[in-house]
Amino acid sequence: MTSVSMPMDKVIALGDEVEAAASLLRHGLSLLASYTFASRDADAVFVCLAGGAEKLLKLSTGLHALDTSGSWPSKATMTGIGHDIVKLHDHVRLLIVRGAPTGSTVPGYIAELLDKVDNDPHIGKVLETLGTYAIKGRFYNLDHLADAPQPDDSPKQLWEALHQGLLRLHPNLLMQLASVDQSQAARAELNKLIISSITGWRELITRAWRTGVFGSLAKQWAPQLSI
Repeated sequence: MTSVSMPMDKVIALGDEVEAAASLLRHGLSLLASYTFASRDADAVFVCLAGGAEKLLKLSTGLHALDTSGSWPSKATMTGIGHDIVKLHDHVRLLIVRGAPTGSTVPGYIAELLDKVDNDPHIGKVLETLGTYAIKGRFYNLDHLADAPQPDDSPKQLWEALHQGLLRLHPNLLMQLASVDQSQAARAELNKLIISSITGWRELITRAWRTGVFGSLAKQWAPQLSI
C-alpha cells in the first residue's frame, strides 16, 4: 500500500466522480422500481445504471492503481479499458479476490459478499446488458437517423431481452406475465430481481472500498457511495 496525496483540484474531481457514480446508480434503481414501458423508460434506466456502473468500476480501478503504484492510470489507459462493463467487473472482481485477504479489515465478510455475487443467477446477464448499452446502445437511434443503423438490438429491445432471460429462470413469472390482470405485477417482480442483483453487486464493491481493499482514499470516500 502506497501513501498518496492529491492536489486539491484532483481531490475535487475525485469527489465529483464518486458522487456521480453513487447518484447515477441511486437514480437508476429508483427509476427501475417504477419502470413501466420499455419505449419510455429503457433509455433513462440504462443511462443511469450503465453510467453509474462504469464509473464505479473505473474509480475502483483507478484508486487501486493509485494506492499500489502512486499514480492514477493515464487517459490512454482508461480510454483503452473502454466501456465494456463485464470486462471491467472481471478486473475489479480479481482485484478484490487478490486484495481482500490481506487488504480488508474484514476479509471473511468480503468473501461472503463475493460468493453471493458470484452465485447470483442474474447479475452476469444484467452487467452484460448494461455493457452492451454502454458500448453501442447509447446512440442507437441517432445512428439510425444518420443512415448508419446498428445491426443489434435497440435499448428497449435490450431491456426486453433481459426480461426474457430472467423469465426463463422464473417460469412462474412468465405465467403471470401472460395474464392481463397480473402482467404489471410480474414486470414489477422482474425489476425487483434486477434491483436486488445490482444492489448486492454495489454492496460488494462499496464494502471493499470501505474496508481497505482499494486503499486509503477509497476507504475515505466509501461513505459517499451509499448516499
